[in-house]
Parts: sequence; structure tokens; C-alpha cells
Amino acid sequence: MRLRQFSPDLARRARHVASGAVVLAIVAGAGSAGIAHAESDKDRQNRLETALATSQDSLKNSKAEAATAQQNLTTSQQRLASQQAVLSQAKSDVAIAKQKDTQLAGKLAAAQDALTKANQAVATGKAELDADRKTYATSMNRLVQQSSPLQSIAVFTTNLTTNDMNQRTQWSTVATNVSKEAVEEISRKVVTLQAAEKAQAGATRQAAERKKDSAAHLQTTRTLEQEAESAAEAVAATVKLNAATAAQKQAQLDADRARTSSLTSQVSQVKTSIARAAARQAAAAKAEAEARRQAEAASNKLATAAASADRTRSGSGQSSSSTAGSYGAVANYNGVDPWGFYWGQCVSYAAWKVRSTTNWSNFQNDTNGVHFGNAVNWGAAARAIGVRVDTSPSVGSVAWRTSGYAGHVAWVTAVHGDGTIDVSEYNFEVPGGFDTRSRVNWSSGGSAGFDGFIHF
Repeated sequence: MRLRQFSPDLARRARHVASGAVVLAIVAGAGSAGIAHAESDKDRQNRLETALATSQDSLKNSKAEAATAQQNLTTSQQRLASQQAVLSQAKSDVAIAKQKDTQLAGKLAAAQDALTKANQAVATGKAELDADRKTYATSMNRLVQQSSPLQSIAVFTTNLTTNDMNQRTQWSTVATNVSKEAVEEISRKVVTLQAAEKAQAGATRQAAERKKDSAAHLQTTRTLEQEAESAAEAVAATVKLNAATAAQKQAQLDADRARTSSLTSQVSQVKTSIARAAARQAAAAKAEAEARRQAEAASNKLATAAASADRTRSGSGQSSSSTAGSYGAVANYNGVDPWGFYWGQCVSYAAWKVRSTTNWSNFQNDTNGVHFGNAVNWGAAARAIGVRVDTSPSVGSVAWRTSGYAGHVAWVTAVHGDGTIDVSEYNFEVPGGFDTRSRVNWSSGGSAGFDGFIHF
């Protein structure tokens, strides 16, 4: 900025604009800090949301595992209850079998005792039968003796009469008949006793067989009881294991819930922080825009004053052909003009001309959402915002080319009949400074020519 060419008042105004630039830089810096803080919070949000998603997946798995563990526990508890019922029934069956076995043992003992008594009765009957048979045999022998041929001899050799002998014979016959009846009665009694003995022996065998079956049944029920008890113990162990697993899964579920809740709270907090940072950023942007507006207003006032000073100096014979007129008064914010271009570059000078001489008084580096940037981009950017771009030069149009590293733009000040043009420009023949060229053959190509013209 060439303050030495201006009046003290203009210099003071320029310093005021420069101080405005400092304020703007501070505001912009605050906004940048807010952006950096918001970006840091955003990174934290992304990290927390990733952790939250992982925690939610873990929570979902924990819920499923806890539900499965609880279902397994419930199933095993039901199996245990069922097995305990089986065991209870087995114990009841054993008790009944024991009672029945005891009863059958008593019946078997009674049958064996009755059999012993029957055996004794048969033995007694047989003894009586043997005695009666002997008596009967004796009587028969006597009867035979008395009825033999020797009986007549006995009559003559004894004092017995014939009547006495007949009477004795009659008595012997009666005795023999009585003995025979007794023998027959005892024989019948023995047969009866033997039948009773046989029946009792059958009953005893049946009782023994029933006792044997009862013992086998008792053993079977005891085996079933042992098996039911072992099964119940195994199921009880399973229930214990499932209960421990269910408790572990529930603890994991509670931990996942707590972690998910904590992460959800942290995500909510960081979102709130981001929203606050965004609000601060918006406020900073608003302040920056206001500072820029004020700076532009001050710059425009200063430019107007500088133009007036130039006219005054021209009237007094001072030359200004080597300057860009009032562009020199445009504020320079650390190398950047108020419209976002680098100060002293061709694009900054062309932008100043567009703003000050056309209807695009609000033209800046980012116009209607389109970024102009280096000169090489201006043709496409102008078309994007609806500005006509062609190869027909006109006074007040922007000459534009794409050759070179960043391209070049210049302001058309005259168009001649031979098609050549006059231009004013910055940073072409004078690095970072102002110059003019006359009768430029713009279509010749190369670094001195242009590709076309932008009609703002």
C-alpha cells in the first residue's frame, strides 16, 4: 500500500482499515479455533459412536446368550423336578416292595411252619397206623391159631369146654374186625394227612416262589431307585452349572448395558458439545462477515478518497500512468484482499474492476457457491454462475487465458479495428505491480495472448 502518495487523512484511514484487518484476522482465528475444536469433537463422536455400535452389538449378543442360559437353566430345573418325581416314585416303589416282601416272608414262614406240622402229623399218623397194623396182625394170628386143626387137640388137653373155645373164637373174630376197622380208619387218616402234606408242600413252594419273585422285584426297585438318584444328582449338577452360567451371562449383560448407557451418554454430550461449537462457529462466521462488510465499506470509502486524490494530483500535473489508480488503496489483509483473492495478483485487480465498474458489486472469490481461485479457473467458474464467456472482446470485459501455471486475467480498456486490444493488469510485466499493454494480438496464443473474454 503506497501511503506516501496519499494525504495524512488518507493515511489515517488506511491505518484504520488495517486495524480492521487485524480485528478480522482475530475473529477469523477464533472461528478457526472453533472449527478445530468442532473437528476434534467430531472425531471423538465418531470414535464413541463406533464404540457404541460395538457395545450395542455386544449387548445384543449378551441378551441372546443370557436368554439362552436362562432357558437352559429353566429346562434343567424342570428336568430336575421331573427326575426328583421319578426318584420319589422309585423310593415309594421300594417301600411298597419292602412291605410286600416282608409280608411274603411272613407267609412263607407260616407256610413252612404249617408244612412242618403237616409232616409231623403224617409221621404221627404213620406211627399210629404201624401200631394198629401190628395189633391187627396179632389179632389175626390169634384167630388163625384158634381156628386151626390144633384147636380140637386143645379142647382135649385143657379144661376148656367147647363152648369156651367157641366163645374165645368169637371174641378173637370181633377183636380182629375191630382192629381191621381201626387200621382202615387210620389208613384213611394217613391218606388225608398225606394229601394235606402234599397241598401244604405245594403252598410252601408257591410261597417260596413268590418270596423269590418279591426279592427280585425288591432288587429291581432298589436298582431303579439308585439309577433315579444318580440321574437326579447329575441333573442337579447340570442345574448348578446352568445357574452359574446364567449368573455369569446376566453379569455380562448388566456390564454391557452399563457400558452402552455410558457410551450413549457420552455420545449425547459430545453431540451437545459439537452443537455448541457449531453455534460458536456460526457466531464467529457472522462476526467475520460483519467485520468483512465493515472492512469492505471502509475500503470502498478509502478507494473513493484515493480516486479523488488521484484526480487532484492529475489536475496539478502529477502522473499516475504507472499505478492502478485506486486499486492501491484496496485493503491488504496479510496478503489477501477483502474478496478472498491474493492482493497484488491479476485476479485481485480484475475482481476489483468487476466490483467497481459492473453490476457484480458483490463479486468475490466464492460467488454463488462457485470458487474462482486462480485465473485458469475463471472461464469455467463464470459460466457456472451464468456469465457469458466468448471470444469477442469488449471494453470492460475480462481477458482470460489458461496457459501457464495459473493462467492470467486482464481488464480490457480498448478494442481496435484490427482486432487488437488494450489491457490494464497486475502481476504480468511488473511482478506484483500494475502495468498496461496496447494493441495486444490476443489471438496469437502464448503467454501474451488470451483464450477468450468474460462479460460480467
